[in-house]
Amino acid sequence: MRTRPRPPAPRREAGAALLLALLALLGGGLSLLLGRLTAGDARQAAERGSQAALARAKAALIGRAAVDDNRPGALPCPAEDASGEVPLLRGNHCPTYLGRFPWKTLRTGELRDGHGELLWYALAPALRDDDSARINSRTTPELRADDQPDIAAIVFAPGPPLAAQRRPGNAVADYLEGGNADGDAAYTNGPASAAFNDRLLPISRDELFRIVGKRVLAEIRGPATPTAPPTYGLRHYYHASAAPQAFPWADADGDGHGDTGRVSGRLPQRDIHLLSAPPPARQPADWLEKNRWLELIVYERLGPAAARLSLGDLHADVVPCPGVPCR
Repeated sequence: MRTRPRPPAPRREAGAALLLALLALLGGGLSLLLGRLTAGDARQAAERGSQAALARAKAALIGRAAVDDNRPGALPCPAEDASGEVPLLRGNHCPTYLGRFPWKTLRTGELRDGHGELLWYALAPALRDDDSARINSRTTPELRADDQPDIAAIVFAPGPPLAAQRRPGNAVADYLEGGNADGDAAYTNGPASAAFNDRLLPISRDELFRIVGKRVLAEIRGPATPTAPPTYGLRHYYHASAAPQAFPWADADGDGHGDTGRVSGRLPQRDIHLLSAPPPARQPADWLEKNRWLELIVYERLGPAAARLSLGDLHADVVPCPGVPCR
């Protein structure tokens, strides 16, 4: 019986070696591609984590400024360490205007960037929470971000430590880089590099006072659903006035009282008891007057039962509450 001749062994072995080499080449290329994808995904995840933390910090600061009972628009001092607690003032100023984000005082929990680092925070001194600061929507904050002026505050994601940085600690230069660590009022974003990896999110004066301004107009309008009858504000005036009920006339000469027939002008602040409301309603009157908000309000009497308040480009229409008193 005849048998087929076998192919030469060297050719078969060469084919197998070529196949193995091809598989190795493909495997190496695939590993390299997967490695690049994994590293890219990790960078994107870290960036998303940083942006989310910065956004939460920004919202917490604006919210705190809007609900402040003594000085709406004021912001807390930066923390001096990782405790996140706002320090006591030194004289009339914060101990530092660049430090850690005050997460404990603001009750946000520890806010960390996508690399696990606690956020940092810069505050414009003009907006410090102290009696010596007169804060309203015309207050000029001193900070700049990417050459933009009128920045009220900035929150920073410091990123992972660079070669020359030593952590943990409290030295600014161990967390922020370049002009962000030099102690002046100008801060910048920039592309990540071996010498810079800060991410910052500014709060402009307009962003801050658009929310705070709504609080101011709401105080002047007066509460809609108080637990007790209101003792101040436009709505209180309407319901407390003798028949026929009506909103007050505007103030034409700045004496705080409405002038009959004047439909637009200054707020008749004395007529609506903003400056003479009994306790506990005095608190809004105190800060509205002390921080000179009342000078910025334009009042319009649109009719006996309709009025409008304006603060810059913010407007609030006022109508009577659906009950006597408001409830």
